[in-house]
Parts: sequence; structure tokens; C-alpha cells
Amino acid sequence: MRMAGIGNGRILVNFDENGRITDFYYPYIGMENQTSGYPIRVAIWDGKSISLDTSWKTTMTYEEGVNLVEIKWDVPNPGLEITSYNFVDTNEPIFYSILKILSKGIEGKIKLFFLHDFNIYSNPFGDTALFDPNTWSLIHYKSKRYLSIRLMSTAINSMEFSTTKGNPMDDIQDGRLDGNPISHGDVRSAAGIELNLRKNSFAKAYYVIGASRGLEEVRKLIGNVNPAQVESTFVSVYQFWKSWLSKSAWLSDHENWLYNVSLITIKNHMDINGSIIASSDFSFVNLYGDSYQYFWPRDGAIAAHALDIAGYGELAMRHFNFVKDIVSSEGYLYHKYNPNRTLASSWHPWLYNNKKILPIQEDETALEVWAMGNHFRRYKDLDELTEIYRRFVKPALHFMMRYMEDGLPKPSFDLWEERYGIHLYTISTVYGGLTQGAELAKGMGDESLAEDALDVAKTMKEQTLAKLTNGRRFIRRLDESYQPDDTVDASMYAPYFFGMLEPDHPLMVSTVEAIIQKLLINGGIARYENDMYQRRSSKPNPWIITTLWIAQYMIDLKKSDKGKELINWVVERASPSGLLPEQVDPEGFQSTSVMPLVWSHAEFIITLNKLRGKY
Repeated sequence: MRMAGIGNGRILVNFDENGRITDFYYPYIGMENQTSGYPIRVAIWDGKSISLDTSWKTTMTYEEGVNLVEIKWDVPNPGLEITSYNFVDTNEPIFYSILKILSKGIEGKIKLFFLHDFNIYSNPFGDTALFDPNTWSLIHYKSKRYLSIRLMSTAINSMEFSTTKGNPMDDIQDGRLDGNPISHGDVRSAAGIELNLRKNSFAKAYYVIGASRGLEEVRKLIGNVNPAQVESTFVSVYQFWKSWLSKSAWLSDHENWLYNVSLITIKNHMDINGSIIASSDFSFVNLYGDSYQYFWPRDGAIAAHALDIAGYGELAMRHFNFVKDIVSSEGYLYHKYNPNRTLASSWHPWLYNNKKILPIQEDETALEVWAMGNHFRRYKDLDELTEIYRRFVKPALHFMMRYMEDGLPKPSFDLWEERYGIHLYTISTVYGGLTQGAELAKGMGDESLAEDALDVAKTMKEQTLAKLTNGRRFIRRLDESYQPDDTVDASMYAPYFFGMLEPDHPLMVSTVEAIIQKLLINGGIARYENDMYQRRSSKPNPWIITTLWIAQYMIDLKKSDKGKELINWVVERASPSGLLPEQVDPEGFQSTSVMPLVWSHAEFIITLNKLRGKY
């Protein structure tokens, strides 16, 4: 489980429940986890024995709600309190940690150790770990990936080191490192430093990791690092994030803090090139052979929209520029992508029931167009959108209008990535994409395209009301045989959100009533009836995003008190550090999947803005 993360678009560093670095993404956010999820271990030698991180009591938070993580370790034996302030440079791929080691009663010398098991390029083979006397650092490298580690204190002493193919834990048992200067293959390393403690006083240590694509570059990056420079960088990074987060202020300090953590989480999961991954939680990779560290256009569009309404339009534009570079020649987006713009793994077939199909979820294409159209309505920045419109929005509008049959979108896979058919959520997003995209087309002077898009949207609405209702409420889809599927699904909220119907339309009222009746479980909203994904009890798991969807609906229906109840339920599901999971067990409320989920944080931002009348 990931409890906090920090990043700058070039690196992303995650911490586990023990406060240890467990993911180190470089050079793409979400691609190439240089630790493969193996934590960097921390240990203390008190002159007699070793005390390890897993035996310490850990608390963790974002320092004043900004992008700095404060970790506190209570070390009962030998009686220490360690507080670390963890941050990354605002631009360079450098991670810093300032550690204050407070003595609760002992005096004398102790040693602080960090143990590394990097897997460069996310695999352990062919790595080299060496001690570099030019920078007095440990360097792990392979091909065009270099990680350099320095451990320092304010006293005049030097970092001890060791490289090995074995377990560095064996080397620290006597409180000293053997100084082996180089190892290759599946290698590990350890860094140690001696600190002199006085009773009820503290010593400081500084731990730094720099990342680059070459040896000379990483030497330049880390060679001039010293305690004074680390302290100075801490101040500047803190001030940067205080300024960056100053665009919003909420009524509640806790609400404000969680809102800021949500903004930070999206920003940390955004690569410098504009890709936004779904989650950086690597913990499920070893279970399932894959995880969430990909760019899904759906999640990315919602996250970019959240950034837009929060006032970070320049970041949304960065994302839209990423999207324009990956669109297919026919104007649609595939299932998901790697952060380096290549196609990612997928389970959508190209052949279905012996028929050639497109392996897509059409809502993903539609949502990006919808987000870009909403951005235009808010910012009117035609110059910045011109190339995005030419290369993505216009081809995507043509695709959505072409990919139709009998007035509805042709079958594709649903937003839950489980079923093939004609889905109410997909229809709603296509409607939103066509109507919002038409506004952008009109702004670009494409009047005829805008009119055509609106005409198609109008017909699609008529057909939806005729074919995707059961007389009382909406149904979630027509299946692959064009038979109605009456299963209650939280995504049936979508006609309201994407502008097809007003929230007080009788169909919407009865649909949401059915959602609440069937899917409200211990205060949160499940995805759909009898959902089995990550299920651990007799009831389906409530999800954060689905709960917030209904909160948004209630707010727009002028029932803010009911919306606030759902928001409060979500707030209570956040980790102590402020991260939101994808879903939780309905009984113990523990996260049953990845944490954080960017989509959850994006919906939280959208919902709070609706609640405060700022949407």
C-alpha cells in the first residue's frame, strides 16, 4: 500500500506504510519503476544491535498540505524519534530527505543505514552498483539510467558504503560496511553514516538520490549537493508549493488540506510531457502481472477537467498536447497508453464473436473531446488550442459522427472494461463530446462541422430516450445482441452530468433513486449490482468515484445536505496522509485496490467545486 508520494513530472517517489521509499519512477511518471516496488530499507545501529524500519511506529502526512512528506518514526530501541522531511526539486530529478534524529535518553554514537535493491529499467539483470570517489556517492546504473545516492551529516565524517550481490542486511549486523566498491548483476548496496547523539538533543542527516541518463550528468546533478544546499532547497520547494496551491481556499481546514492533497496527487502523477497515469501504486504488479501505472484517456480527461476547474488550465493544456500526439489515424483513442506515448497492455480483443471490431472504449475518445471543449468554454484560448483541434478534436468529432448505427454509437467496451455493447455512459459521453466539441469547432470557424455534430447529438438523445429506458428509468446498456440490460449501474448518472438531461428530469430522478436503493452500501455507492471485482465480503465494494457522482447529482438537484453526507463518507475513507483509494471493503473500509487513484482525487475536486458553487 502506498501512503504518500512526491514528484515533479520527471520523477515520482512513493512511500509505503512504514515510511520507506518503495517506488522510484524515472524518467517517465509511471513507467520504469527503478525499485520494482522493493522498499529502500532503513536501519539504526546503537553500538550493540540493529533496529529495522518495520519495528518502528510510523506516522506520515503532507507537511501543511503541500508537496512535502513528513515522516515520523518512533524507534523504541534504542530510544529515538526520527522525523524526516522528504521532497523533490521543483524541476530536476533529485529526491531529498532531511532527517532529524532526536535522542530520548541515550548518548553516544549511532549509525544510520539505507539499504538499496534497485532494479534498473524495472528488472534486476545486468545492473552495476559502484562507489564513485569523484562525488563520494553510490551509483546504480544500466545503459541510459543512472541513480546516485549520497548520505551526509553536518559533522565532518564520510558516508560508509558497500555493494554486493548478496543481502546488505548481513553486512550491517556488526554496525559497519565492508567498503566493497563495485558489483554487477542482480546487485544491492548500502550507505551508512555515523552520528553523535547527546541526551535530549538531535543530530541531522541528509539523504539524496539523483537520477539521469548518463554518468557525467548524474555526477553534475549530485556532485555539489551539501547540507546547506539541501536546507536551502527545502525552503524554496516549500515556498513554491505554498504559492502553487494558493488558488483555492475552502471553509474547513481539513477540507482545504484534502483538496490540496488531491491537486498534488494529480500533479505528481502527471509526466512533464502531459501524460497522467491512473495510479502509481505498484503493489499489485507481483499479484497480477500488471497494474494501473498507465495513461487511460478516460481517467486523464477527468483529471485534466479537474485541473481546469481548479484554475490550472496550463496543466490541462499540457495534457491535451499529449493526447494530440497519440490519436489514431481514424480519430479514436485506444484502450490505454504508456507514458512514452506507446500502446500499453490491453485485454480488449480485435475479434469478437468472429467479427472484426475496434478494441476501444469510445467514451475515452469522447471524454477527451468533452474536456477540451470545456477548457475552451472556460479559457477561450484559441491560439493554444489550434493544433490540438486540428490534430485531435476535429478527427475525433468526425470519428464519433461516423461510428454510429441507427442513431446510437456502435458497440464498444464499457467504462468498467468488462462488457461489449451500447452503453448509456458511452452514449452520454459521446453526447457531451459532440456538444462541447461543437463549441470549439464553432470557435475555430468550422460552423458546418459544429452544426453536424449538434444534429447527431440531437438524434442520439432522441434514440437514447426511446431505446435505453424501461419506462421508469434508464437502463445501463444494450448488450452485444442489442438486448436491454436492466442491471442498476452507478454510471447511469451520466446523462445528467454530460448535459443530455437536467438533473430534475423524471427519468434522472427515478434512475438515481434506483442507484441509491440498490447500490448504497454502508454509506458509499457500489459500481453496479453484484459487482465481484476485488470483492471480499457478501456485498460489493463501494467506490470513491461512484459515491462522488451521486454527491454531484444531489448538489445539482439542490439537495446539498445529501451531497455533503456522501462527501463526508469519502473524506472518512482517505488515508491519514490524505490519499483516496479506488474502492473499499464495505465492512472494515480498508482499501481493496490501488491507492491513490487519480480518478478518485479528480472527482473529489469536481465535487467540492460544485458544492461551493465554483464549478
